[in-house]
Amino acid sequence: MRGLNRVTKFVFLLIVIPIMAVSCDPEKEFKTEISEIDQHLAEIDSLENILDGIDFDSLKLMVEHVKRNEAEIKRMYTPDTLNEEFGRQMNDCKAIRKNLGNIGKDQSLYGDELNAIKHQLIDLQTDVKNGVLNKEQLTEYLAVEKAALDKVSLSFGTFYAMVSAERYRYQVVVPKVDEFIEGLKMTNDQLD
Repeated sequence: MRGLNRVTKFVFLLIVIPIMAVSCDPEKEFKTEISEIDQHLAEIDSLENILDGIDFDSLKLMVEHVKRNEAEIKRMYTPDTLNEEFGRQMNDCKAIRKNLGNIGKDQSLYGDELNAIKHQLIDLQTDVKNGVLNKEQLTEYLAVEKAALDKVSLSFGTFYAMVSAERYRYQVVVPKVDEFIEGLKMTNDQLD
């Protein structure tokens, strides 16, 4: 009987100790949550790559070009009749200037937001791996960071679409306005 008792204890220990070891290892216990954090970090890296790929200097130059054109038009053009096509082009130029006017601030804003969420997720992942958090805390903190990332991701997507649209508008409209200004300069030179 005594031998059977020993075997039972031994089998019991063989089963219970690994289970206890697994439940004490936070990386195994929270494997799903750690994987979710990794996915969020990958999404941030992707957004940062897109942000880094935007030529903000070029966008600033586009705005400056539009401002110069507006000043030239104001200085040289006194419409006697409304040219509807030219009016639409100038409205498009004004939209470019307004939409891209704070492009440097937008660059900083998105860079800072993405960086802050990234560091929060990295800190959260470190805390999880070190066993600092319980399941409820982890669920709560992860939900907060996911909501923050979703908000920035949606806003950035809208921003990126706007930048693409304004770049296209610039390429279509500004050469026509440049041509109109050149025509005004030739006309003014002939009158002088």
